[in-house]
Amino acid sequence: MAAKTTSCFTFLKEALILPTLNPKLFTPLLLLFAAAAFLDHIVNFLFVQPLADVVASHATELNNTDFSSAEYAKLMEMEGPKQDGMKLILIGVSEVVVALAVGFVKRILFLFAASTTYSGGRYSLAELLRELVKGRISLKGPSITIAVVDALDFASAVLAALIPAPALMGGLSGVLSVQGLVYLIALLTSLYFTAVALVGVGASVVDRRCRGVGALRQAWRLVTLVRRKEGLLLVLVAHFVPTVVAPLYRVALAYAKTSMAVCLCLLAVHAFLSCALQLVSLMAAMVYYYQARKTKEVIDALRLC
Repeated sequence: MAAKTTSCFTFLKEALILPTLNPKLFTPLLLLFAAAAFLDHIVNFLFVQPLADVVASHATELNNTDFSSAEYAKLMEMEGPKQDGMKLILIGVSEVVVALAVGFVKRILFLFAASTTYSGGRYSLAELLRELVKGRISLKGPSITIAVVDALDFASAVLAALIPAPALMGGLSGVLSVQGLVYLIALLTSLYFTAVALVGVGASVVDRRCRGVGALRQAWRLVTLVRRKEGLLLVLVAHFVPTVVAPLYRVALAYAKTSMAVCLCLLAVHAFLSCALQLVSLMAAMVYYYQARKTKEVIDALRLC
C-alpha cells in the first residue's frame, strides 16, 4: 500500500525537480511572466479599479434616484459617467485580449521548456525561442489545442453565468434535486477539465499527431480511465494549487490606503508566487503525460487518438 501511495506522487516529485534541472531556461521564464503579472496588477490597481469605483458609484446613485424625477434625467444626461463606462469597457476588452495572448505564450513556453528538459535537452531561453522561430519545434498542434480549450472555457463560463446554482435557489433540497445532481456532475466535469486541458496541450507538445479535440479526448481517457489515481491528484493540483496565493492579493489591496510601498511589495510577491504555482501545475501535467504514455494501457489508448 505504501508503495502504491508513493507511486501516485512520483510525477509530482519529478515535476518539482524538473525546473531545477535547467535553471538557465526556467528562471528567466518565471521572472518574465511574474513581471507581466505584476504589471497587470499595477494596471488594475492604478487605472481599472478607480474607474470601476466611479462607474459603480454613479450606478448606485442612479438606482437610489426616482426615475421620474428631474434629478434622474439630469444624471442620465451627464457625459462624464458615460465616457467612464465606455473607457471601462474598452479597458476590460483589452485586458481580456492581452490575458489570452499572455496565457497562450505562457503555456507554450512553459510546456515546451518542460518537454525539452524532460527529454534531456538543456536549452536556454534564447535557444528555445530560436528553435520555435525557425520552426524546428512545431507550434501548430499546441496552438490548435489551446484554441479549443479557450473556446470550451468561454462556453462553460457563459453556461455557468446563465444557469444558477441549485444550492442558491433551494438550499440543501436544491442540491439533492435532479437539477442539483446535474449541476454537481457538471461541476466535477469542470474540475477534471482543468487537468485534462493541461494534459491535452502537453500531448500536443510531445506528439505532433495529437491536436485539438483529439488531444483532449486522449487526455480525458488518461486522466479518468487509465491512470485514475494520478489523474485525481493532478486535478487537485491543477485546480487548487494556483489559487493558494489568492488571499495575498486581497491583503495587498487592504494595505493600499495605509502603505503604498507594502501594497506594491505584496502585489509583486503575489505575482511571483502565482506564476511559480502555475509553473508547478504545468510541470505536473507534462510529467504526468510523459510517465503515463510509457505504460502498456496508455500505448493502447494512444493508438485510438
